[in-house]
Amino acid sequence: MISDLETHTAWRPALVEFRQISEGPLRVGARIREVLQWGRREIEIEDVVTALEPPRRLALHGEWKAADFDVEFRLEPSGDGTRVTMDWPLHPKSLLMRIAAPFLGGTMRKATAEELEKLKAFVEASY
Repeated sequence: MISDLETHTAWRPALVEFRQISEGPLRVGARIREVLQWGRREIEIEDVVTALEPPRRLALHGEWKAADFDVEFRLEPSGDGTRVTMDWPLHPKSLLMRIAAPFLGGTMRKATAEELEKLKAFVEASY
C-alpha cells in the first residue's frame, strides 16, 4: 500500500502529485516528485526514499526551500485491523519558518491525523 506511489493521492488529501522521477524500480535512493496544496499555495518537493519495506514501510527525506523533513509511514497488523503510524519531523531552514514552526504544530497534527485515518480506511478496504 504505502510503497505503491499511485495510491498516495487517494489517502493524502493535500497531495496533488506523487510520482517517481528517477529511473528503475522503487528502491532506497529513488527520487519522488511531490506536489502539495497547502491553503492557496502549491508546494513542490523532491523526496528521496530512505527506507523501503513493501508493503509495510516507506521513509522519505524531502527538501523544500523553507524546510527539510523526514517522513516515515508504517503499517502493522493490530487485532482485526491495521495500526498506521506516520512520523514527520520538520527541519526549518529559513528564519521565517523557524519562527512559524511552533505555531504550525496544531495544523500539522490535524493534517497527520486526517492522513492516517484515510490511510487506515484505504488499507482495510483493500483487504
